Amino acid sequence: MSEWKAPTKAQAAAAAKMVEAIVRLLRNEKGVHAETAIAAAARLGGTFLFRTFGLPTAGIEPGSPVFSDQANDEGPGLMQTFAFGLVAESLDPRALQTNDLDVPQQHQPLLTVVQTQEKLEVEVRAITAARKLADREAAHACALAAASLVKLTVQVLDPRIGFAVAAYGFVEGTKTMPMPLALPNLPKKPWYRL
Repeated sequence: MSEWKAPTKAQAAAAAKMVEAIVRLLRNEKGVHAETAIAAAARLGGTFLFRTFGLPTAGIEPGSPVFSDQANDEGPGLMQTFAFGLVAESLDPRALQTNDLDVPQQHQPLLTVVQTQEKLEVEVRAITAARKLADREAAHACALAAASLVKLTVQVLDPRIGFAVAAYGFVEGTKTMPMPLALPNLPKKPWYRL
């Protein structure tokens, strides 16, 4: 496991912007589905981390499981950052953690991991780029965002369920083949221009 570090101010600022973006992008006429929002932040944290592993993934379909020692070694660090964020939000992670981290069927997120990436990753990646966060740092900012979303949803979702949704989301993100990164289309210079 890599050494865990307390989040920086840039990561905390990025997390706050991520929460705003996730809520805005997932809102519909009924509001925002709490479990989907929490899972989104956690899954994206796992996705950012997955992209740092350098695994040979040619030919693997997005959404397929990919098991690696890197996920097992580095994934727990996201949980540490998540716990740090919960404490900052005045929630006790020890009181929220249960032995059974299964998410009941009625509390499952409404999007798959790949759908979450398609809907949110470009904007979340722009937020982290604006704060000059590398993917590993961005992953931990996402973990802070997940903690904030657990706190924001306590009126509609038992925080113990939110904890389980986030924990499961970190695993999903670090062990699921992500969709290819969508890079912005930059205008090409004509070959004759310097």
